[in-house]
Amino acid sequence: MSSTITDALREMRTLRGTHAGRLRGIPVRHTAHTRPDQWLASTPQPWRDRLLTAIAARHTGTLTPDSPEYLVLSDAVVVVVLTAAARVVLPDYPLSTNQTKHQTLTAQALADLPRHTLRELANRRAAAEGRDQDPAAEYQPHPAGALRVAPATDPTNTRWVHIGADLDHARRTVQDACHTDPDQVLIVTAAGYGAYGRDRHRLQLPILSAMHQVADKHHVSLRTVGDWLGAEGATKRDVSPHTIVEQFTAAYIGPFADQLAYTHHRMAHLGWTQAVAAAGIPDTYLDTAAMARDWFATEVRAVDSGAPQRIEVFHRH
Repeated sequence: MSSTITDALREMRTLRGTHAGRLRGIPVRHTAHTRPDQWLASTPQPWRDRLLTAIAARHTGTLTPDSPEYLVLSDAVVVVVLTAAARVVLPDYPLSTNQTKHQTLTAQALADLPRHTLRELANRRAAAEGRDQDPAAEYQPHPAGALRVAPATDPTNTRWVHIGADLDHARRTVQDACHTDPDQVLIVTAAGYGAYGRDRHRLQLPILSAMHQVADKHHVSLRTVGDWLGAEGATKRDVSPHTIVEQFTAAYIGPFADQLAYTHHRMAHLGWTQAVAAAGIPDTYLDTAAMARDWFATEVRAVDSGAPQRIEVFHRH
């Protein structure tokens, strides 16, 4: 079934095969049982033979950073090549107006891959280079947080680091690991940083250091801070480190065993518990579960603490 151009661009960013009329995206690793010589027949030389050789090598087990990972064809001609190292390569032969338009759109899409797509590419590269510990670390617990980082110019060449609340130290850590300016480092994985670390498209060191600062100050887990940021919509909009520290402090109420424990705490704070007791009304007459549902739906939110029998409660903004 043919996609729209918009659909095709979205599918290309996850390296899925797609077809939108005269535009086609082909994930090379899924072409072992196809005939590349047929669907590359209209691609000019020497690119056609160069690609055929590289594809054949990949199918026989040879994967290098320059191996083709994904091909974009417009009117049956390759207009964009994405390498296994996530580098966008543009062929240098003449293109039609329509092919040029397709090339521009798809090159922009493939130059901004989601982090989970970059992670898949990094895992395959690490396996090919004998660095099995890199992808294995993705599945290990990291309660204190761990970052998988790479130079922005080589985003599948990853290594793991740990940072804390000290931003200057964090910058030196990633600079030493990636041998490049810390502002030119891409964070591929932020393990242990909750929903923010998982769902944010691009991550920045100042924000992650601020998360450590908040976690240390309030004695909560990084996961709690990240899940709170996610619940507040920070995965879809930009926030400053200062705003995170300020708003977390204003919103955080404290840890409780569960939602009912918070409800009883708030009833006591409001004087309701004492008033009910003074009036001789049995506790069983109160539907505290209903009050908990209402308060947690409209006024406060519960965030998982990462520990058993403990939630963190926050005012809603």
